[in-house]
Amino acid sequence: MMPGEKRMNHNRTYAPAALGLLVIAVGLTAPVRASDLDKARELIAKELWSEAIEPLKKEIESNPGNEQAYMLLIEACDRGNRPEEAIDACRRLLSISHNEERRSAARFTLVKLTRGQLEEKVHNVTGKTELEDNLRLKLPPIDDDQWKRLEVVEDATYRPNFELQENVPPFEWDTQHFRVFACNEELAKLVAENAEVYLDFMTKRLFGGREWSFRLPIMVYKDEADYISVGGAPQGSHGVTSGDFLGRSRWVKIFQLIELRAPDKSTRITVYKYAIDSILYHELTHAMLNEFFGNETPQWLHEAVAGRLEQTRDHYGEAARLARAVVAGEHFRLRDLFDQEGYPARISLFYESAAIIVLFLFEAGDEAMYTFLSELAKYPRNERHDAACAAVFGIPREKAVEEFEKRWVQWMTRRYVKDLAPDQSEKPPLPVQESSDAVFQPAVNELAAFQAITTWRDVDLGSLTGFVGIGGSKEDWSSSGGRLVCKVPKGESSFLGIRMKELSPLVIECEVRWTGDPAEGSGWMGFNQFNADKLDTKVNVLARLQDAAPHTLYCMLGDDLALYLDGKLVSREAAFVPTRDSRDIDFPLALMTQSQIEISKLRVAHIDKFPGAPPPVPEGTQPPEGQQPPPEGGHP
Repeated sequence: MMPGEKRMNHNRTYAPAALGLLVIAVGLTAPVRASDLDKARELIAKELWSEAIEPLKKEIESNPGNEQAYMLLIEACDRGNRPEEAIDACRRLLSISHNEERRSAARFTLVKLTRGQLEEKVHNVTGKTELEDNLRLKLPPIDDDQWKRLEVVEDATYRPNFELQENVPPFEWDTQHFRVFACNEELAKLVAENAEVYLDFMTKRLFGGREWSFRLPIMVYKDEADYISVGGAPQGSHGVTSGDFLGRSRWVKIFQLIELRAPDKSTRITVYKYAIDSILYHELTHAMLNEFFGNETPQWLHEAVAGRLEQTRDHYGEAARLARAVVAGEHFRLRDLFDQEGYPARISLFYESAAIIVLFLFEAGDEAMYTFLSELAKYPRNERHDAACAAVFGIPREKAVEEFEKRWVQWMTRRYVKDLAPDQSEKPPLPVQESSDAVFQPAVNELAAFQAITTWRDVDLGSLTGFVGIGGSKEDWSSSGGRLVCKVPKGESSFLGIRMKELSPLVIECEVRWTGDPAEGSGWMGFNQFNADKLDTKVNVLARLQDAAPHTLYCMLGDDLALYLDGKLVSREAAFVPTRDSRDIDFPLALMTQSQIEISKLRVAHIDKFPGAPPPVPEGTQPPEGQQPPPEGGHP
């Protein structure tokens, strides 16, 4: 076509005026119909949620990629009390959308609804709860003949690998994400291929189907001796994952053979099946969390997820057994557990509690765990656990960790009642609503628990060796005739910390006598919590002493700090919970007074259980007149 030449289409050419008239005519004869999406929006604006569902479904049928319609449908089904349809819409949107904001919103709703359904289902089950263990993956089976082949050491000549800066076993097998070095070629291949299966499983279960860019080296040394001497692994460990300064994983190390001792004390060398069936996946989980979080992985989560995904564990059996302690109040407070930066002294309870928290999360499905992890990764440290707990339950962020803990303890109580195989020598546990065991009740008979204890430990009052003060307060105290005597200067508080190894919940009993000036009318005596640095936590409970007669005090430390004077509750405060502290508190409680007193018959015990029925609830909520502690922080 020449410059300036016009192309004419005689069949489709209209004069401008005629075109305008045609448009006007069409507008007059065929008014534009409101779309299904517009109808739905009008209904939603009027909060007619159920009526909006059908037009939204029609819109999606006509336009399957309309993500905005999916978002409105999820909201309408959720608010219209049609949870199954809301769950289906969430899953369909997650399958088509690449918009992370929309995916996140759909995931939050999905998690909230599936968790609610799950809890209702579990509440309605009687007898043993048969819950599907969705933490198992199907790996290719290993028969006896293959185990025998994997036991063979084909070559144990370790070679320097300058790229890894490690001495590695001679056989290498590479897959998309792993480089495996072993002393048996078939073992290297099996570990690499099983690691890929596990990575795919975990990616879907925990990480929302994300893609990974690493190729992680895995070294399988011949035996424990080589694992330590050649591999440089820590003594006593059977698997280790190393991270670089950015938090990303450098390698994983395990070993092939182990020495087993028979009942007749003979020994044999065999393939270390547990390393291949369980430890490998434990360490790979550490590596994946490093990739996801970098240096920001919460310490508890490392061990929780890694322990939970060990493929040889009885997850629900472990939860039921730990539930014995949890329903009695013997567990880490979750905010304390979440804030741990190191490993606490009670490492076994830390591991068990963390792993079962993850089991609780996993019950609501893959999206619940991914939602939890995503929120942890998104927010700064001081906000992330409240944000994550809020997301998986659809609750406000403020104190979401405490609400999470409440629901977890309720769930653990059901595990105890429904899932724990009863001891044949004991009566089987009754459902909570039928049980007379006070551990299941909203209140317990604490005093009966104290009086039932037979394992008291007497505290030596022959010297002040087992005690500590704050500043110079220990100088106010002396030991005389098997008694502690305090002559505190008037108007000052004095503290004397008591060294203890008993674990919470615990109780201290003592006999106290006020020896102050009768002209003063009364004196105050009680107990104070110390922190790990032997300092006042400002949490204390006090009793008023109005005569020189001996009186019996019980002080209980659990979730609360409570004080009983001659069998009557006179003071109760929420207990101080240590955070970011990996040490035991050697002096958890201190005697506290502003009066001259004498202490005798001091003893301490751990509380195993709270027997009997709760005592009658007294009228009113305040201690009797004359037993009120002073208003200034509880001090006289």
